Amino acid sequence: MRRARGFTLIEVLVALAVAALGLAAVLAIVTNTANAAAGVRERTFAAWIAGNRIVEIRTSGNFPSVDRTTGDLDYAGVKWKWEQTVIQTQVQTMRRIEVRVRLADAADDAFLATVTGFVGRTQMTAPPAGTGWDPPPSQMPGSGGEGTPGAGGARIVAPGVTPPQTPIVPGRSPT
Repeated sequence: MRRARGFTLIEVLVALAVAALGLAAVLAIVTNTANAAAGVRERTFAAWIAGNRIVEIRTSGNFPSVDRTTGDLDYAGVKWKWEQTVIQTQVQTMRRIEVRVRLADAADDAFLATVTGFVGRTQMTAPPAGTGWDPPPSQMPGSGGEGTPGAGGARIVAPGVTPPQTPIVPGRSPT
């Protein structure tokens, strides 16, 4: 008669140990990936905060004075600290702005992002400029001007799109 064969207790314990090591490795990979994603998120928000500070200075209408300022901010449900340094450049009407951002509870030198920008005095006093790609009102569709589609005038195309060109044939005028 044949004896029924099964796993011994030692074989079962070895299999459980191998499975536990595999699961621990998978858990470590998942944890590292989650931490890396959180770090990328924090650095992205810090860069946005720094960029926003530079835009605020540029759009304030005031030429910034050469100095160093700090501030606090709540952004995306997190408390942040920023440090802004305005430096005079070799061009008297231009200043360099460096903004560094860190988490509020991080060490004083643990900045997540540093963004540098420039602002000029003429930039601060110039009137707003048009975009340059908007067609004149007379060429807007439905305005009844020459640019109205079907009226035989200029074609209106989306910004960044090159309109089709009419080939020039010698002896014929382009239409």
